[in-house]
Amino acid sequence: MPFFAARSAQTTIPCPQCGKPMTIERSCHQVYMHCRDCAKTYPIEEYVRKADKAMEDFLDNCYVDRI
Repeated sequence: MPFFAARSAQTTIPCPQCGKPMTIERSCHQVYMHCRDCAKTYPIEEYVRKADKAMEDFLDNCYVDRI
């Protein structure tokens, strides 16, 4: 059975706009941070140093060329 990695994960990292926890999400070409409350999207590079356990686990299953 093939393994399919999750397309998103809930993090504890707060959105700079509204302060609610963001999700980390991936598309076919990139990984990014997204706030579902205010619908803002942010580049992953801005949050790598703030990574929590959920973000680290999610990135373990992403191809490096998407980061």
